[in-house]
Amino acid sequence: MEKLIKILRGSGALRLLPRQLKMALKARTDFEGLHRMDWQEHYDSLMAHVRPAGELSTQREVCIIHDWMMRHGYYEAACLELGVPYHVLDLTSSDWVRKIEQDDSFIYFLRPFVLSTLGRAIYEERAYFLSHVLGRPLFPKFDSLWIYESKRRCVNWLEHYGVPHAKTWIFLSSREALSFLDRAAFPLVFKTDIGSDALGVRVLHNRREARNVVRACFGRGFQSHFYDPRDRNYGQVLFQQHLGEVKEWRVIRIGETFFAYQKGKKGEFHSGTKIVEYHAPGEDLLNFSRNALERMGMNAVALDVFEDMEGKFFVNEVQAYYGANEPGGYYYEDGREITLDAGQTIEMMVHGEPGRFHYQEGQWRFEAGDFARNAGCNLRVKLAFQEKGEPLPGYLV
Repeated sequence: MEKLIKILRGSGALRLLPRQLKMALKARTDFEGLHRMDWQEHYDSLMAHVRPAGELSTQREVCIIHDWMMRHGYYEAACLELGVPYHVLDLTSSDWVRKIEQDDSFIYFLRPFVLSTLGRAIYEERAYFLSHVLGRPLFPKFDSLWIYESKRRCVNWLEHYGVPHAKTWIFLSSREALSFLDRAAFPLVFKTDIGSDALGVRVLHNRREARNVVRACFGRGFQSHFYDPRDRNYGQVLFQQHLGEVKEWRVIRIGETFFAYQKGKKGEFHSGTKIVEYHAPGEDLLNFSRNALERMGMNAVALDVFEDMEGKFFVNEVQAYYGANEPGGYYYEDGREITLDAGQTIEMMVHGEPGRFHYQEGQWRFEAGDFARNAGCNLRVKLAFQEKGEPLPGYLV
């Protein structure tokens, strides 16, 4: 079965299979093992394009927490390029408490696994123990990890801080959910709690479709096109207001460095299309995003922001981490196709120049340069040292 899946994935035919057949194949396969090969290949490719510093820039050693998806490699690459000594620690082994108690690093960098409910819970437990029980300096802060890839938590967070977002209803009772549908306006958007790239998201056009989703969520559970076919959304349902025709921006903040680009639309969704449209963001978008993040106390996250036909902005999601713009996507600047080289990351382009917007003394200034290296982890490492009062050499974040 594994060989069949490999052939189907390699040829691209797996994407074309009917949903039920695809999920049946996944249920009978070591799907995690198949993914692990892809993750290892990506890690190897990433490390092959590292530009190591000639010497150490600090004697402070940091700890990088191992991620099942091998994305901790971005932090490894950043440390190698910035001249920061580091070691990698696996907190999923049976003796993880002893390991972390004996470790005394300057900073702990963690990118959690979030492709399954179980994996997300395990890394969240470790992050909480590390930061709240042991009091170790965790980067990014636990709050941003707590809402990462949880639609339910994110909505509650946005509501608490008064950040504009699409009206959302979360039900823990099928009776209450069905009663709501009797008076709801359509279309509505349904979302599972966990799911990236628009996986677990459906646009519901009428009551029949919506009631079927409710019955699934409060029955056997709603099964999305996602990592683990055993992982189901059950006992809850989340509906969101459909905002109509919108643009969707990805806005990334790391310190006072900002990147922004538009997500290209395919079908009913912008997320997951791998289409990136580089347009210079207006200061209204940058100010909206910075003000929202200042209100929430976050400075190392990405926002997905909807812009409606009237130019109003709404935060769709807050993500501690994001899929970086690396080779393999479809990139355009004002309609002109852009090709990314191996090892290259471009999160923003203005007039043909990759770069960043830097917020200084109340002003936005565009600076051309290769600031987004290693999925932004060069910036993250620099920010973490900067916040500890020991900035690394070079530009400020």
